[in-house]
Amino acid sequence: MSEFENVLRQLGSFGAYQRRVFILVSMFETPAAWAMLLPIFLNVVPEWNCPELSDATVTLMYNSSRGKNVSISAEQCSESDTLCAGAVFSGEIHSIVSEWSLVCDRMKIPSIITTIQMCGLLVGALLMGQLADIFGRRKLLYIAYSLLLVFSLGSAFANSWQLFAAFRFFIGGLVGSVMVVNFVLPLEFVTPDWRTFCGCVGFWAVGLMTLAIWGYFITNWRYLIISTSVAGVFMLFSWWFVPESPRWLLSKGRFYEAEAVLKKMAEYNGISLPDLSTLEMESEVRSQPEKRYKNFSYWHLFRTWRMSKNSLIVMYGWFVSSSVYYGLNFNTSNLAGNLHLNVFISGLVEIPALVFVVAFNNRFGRRKITLSLMLLAGISCIAVLVISLIDESQIVPIIVVAMIGKSAISGGWAATQVFSAETFPTVIRNIGIGACAMSARIGGIAAPQFVRLSKGSLDVLPFAVFGGLALLCGFLMLCLPETNKQPLKDHIVTVPDPNNRVKVNGVSQEEIHLESGDS
Repeated sequence: MSEFENVLRQLGSFGAYQRRVFILVSMFETPAAWAMLLPIFLNVVPEWNCPELSDATVTLMYNSSRGKNVSISAEQCSESDTLCAGAVFSGEIHSIVSEWSLVCDRMKIPSIITTIQMCGLLVGALLMGQLADIFGRRKLLYIAYSLLLVFSLGSAFANSWQLFAAFRFFIGGLVGSVMVVNFVLPLEFVTPDWRTFCGCVGFWAVGLMTLAIWGYFITNWRYLIISTSVAGVFMLFSWWFVPESPRWLLSKGRFYEAEAVLKKMAEYNGISLPDLSTLEMESEVRSQPEKRYKNFSYWHLFRTWRMSKNSLIVMYGWFVSSSVYYGLNFNTSNLAGNLHLNVFISGLVEIPALVFVVAFNNRFGRRKITLSLMLLAGISCIAVLVISLIDESQIVPIIVVAMIGKSAISGGWAATQVFSAETFPTVIRNIGIGACAMSARIGGIAAPQFVRLSKGSLDVLPFAVFGGLALLCGFLMLCLPETNKQPLKDHIVTVPDPNNRVKVNGVSQEEIHLESGDS
């Protein structure tokens, strides 16, 4: 057990102070989910027809229950057709599709905008992983979140789909930035027994479920964006109640700032502050390599063969989790039934999966739990494909099995996130999570394109892709070292070098080499 985790145990492994930090930081997930998943409703195609075409030629109409353009006669509107330049939309829904007539030859544009948003996620995760390890977790969390609200609100006033796409790029980048820090910060306040809980339990599913409610009552896309943006402002007031990570402060040799946080923690938890002299000495000792390397970079994740293997596997795990998770979310509109109810259920089914991870991740270990959930997700997706091939009219079984897959991938992603965070030491944890998040964003970029496979003759073809990705991911996770109930590594593992020793307070320390994820 590290000295810092020993201090945390004496202060309360998950005391009132840590619970406050966890709840406040996790609450960022709800408005982030709104901003991220708004395309589910923004891209909805209302019922429409093309009056400029005579009945003798073709009559085009959108079938909202199946998500398809259908024609009364032999011809059909396709992505390459320019048959209808003046589509007339009807019904209460006013989306970006009806705003800019994104049908026929322009029907690709909504998925392109979503892909652009995912590209922003990639950039945001890449930058924030590095910046948060250099400048700290707390400050950058609130800067990124404030900018997210500004850009989200600004997107509601876009006067062209091109400008709207630009806004969505920055929104994606800022959501990615918020989520990288949002995940790491609570984990650095708790002991190993609580890492699974803090890494899995959050408010993202709440965001998805409440988004369905937002979408049900607000059918105009501009008002929907404005409402969700304004509702997220209240999170800014948590600034005065969320401290900087003391673990990060210690890793940077800033002992006295970390000591101030620990004093507040002890006071809030009603516990006497334990002796921090050993922690102070370790902070001084371990700050020496920081002076040599100054700051770490993504290159350190691949410094050895073993680190490269571990890093690549967890990065692939995030890629699969993201592509399948967002793919299933964005594919919800292609499922039969009520869109708002399907979205609400897809958020609701995440909760039992997260409860499963919290209940059994510490008991059976990271590898077994991640494997079981990824296998369940993969098998469920393949089952959707098989049921549809046998009888496409079996709507209820298809939705049920699809939601089981959605639940499983949600739990699998949560388990993968905990597994990943335990693989990287504190000094490069945000960089490691940033690299994983970057991989997830690549998966997110691919997700809308996977969903586009449903525009062909077989609606459920994306499930074949999702199933194959998840099955492979599950087996690869078995190649990672088990991290269950192991103390988090704060620094780079040292390799003795008798010719290069540093003495701090009379304690001899060795030259360091990067080696994470090993016992």
